[in-house]
Amino acid sequence: MTMPSLALTSPETQSQFSLVQAHQEGWTILEGCGPENMDTQIRGVTCSDQHAWWRVSQKARCGSEYHREALARLSDSERQQISLRFGPL
Repeated sequence: MTMPSLALTSPETQSQFSLVQAHQEGWTILEGCGPENMDTQIRGVTCSDQHAWWRVSQKARCGSEYHREALARLSDSERQQISLRFGPL
């Protein structure tokens, strides 16, 4: 069974995205990560990073605009890692 693609795009305008909901769900977005300090990644706060990836990707697939925007904010390499583990985004 093939998972539908979410066709994520980076936010073009300043949005009202807030990490408050993310922290309440046990994850956060970190900017300036990776070997070149250029990555934006999802990290677990009260769960493992992989569990945070799963939570966000599942909610995005169920139609949550908030979680789709969170995925769109990530660097390409982070989205690729999530896609490899949990299916296409």
